Amino acid sequence: MNIHIIITATVNPTENEDKVLHAIRNLVDGHGNIKIKVLGIAKKEIIVDGGPELLSNLKHEISVRQIQPLVRNLLLKNKIETTSFLLLNKQALYANRIVICESPSESPLGPVKIKIETNSKEDLDLIIYWLTEEGKSAEINL
Repeated sequence: MNIHIIITATVNPTENEDKVLHAIRNLVDGHGNIKIKVLGIAKKEIIVDGGPELLSNLKHEISVRQIQPLVRNLLLKNKIETTSFLLLNKQALYANRIVICESPSESPLGPVKIKIETNSKEDLDLIIYWLTEEGKSAEINL
């Protein structure tokens, strides 16, 4: 199973880059490779890529908040072939809280985007199931 996770967040000219980095670090909990890409004179994008381990903190928060059905529905709605994505509120992440956005407009400073890429539709379905599983079901070896 080949799963690639890409997390992106734009740093707007009015934002503090360190605060956006802090929000991303709250999400990935030390996993992945963090890169900063310059998009223009005063705009940057923070990019983190890696494997499913980037989702472990998110999986925990989804379970604790019992929002598995919401997240599953959004991931299925956003599914295109072998990829899907989820949007999170950047300001909430800074406060170490997971707030799911259905559209980019729900995060005033722009959302943090989590993109899931796989080699097959079946693998994508498995990672969506793993991320949003309820109860004590068997773990999928990712």
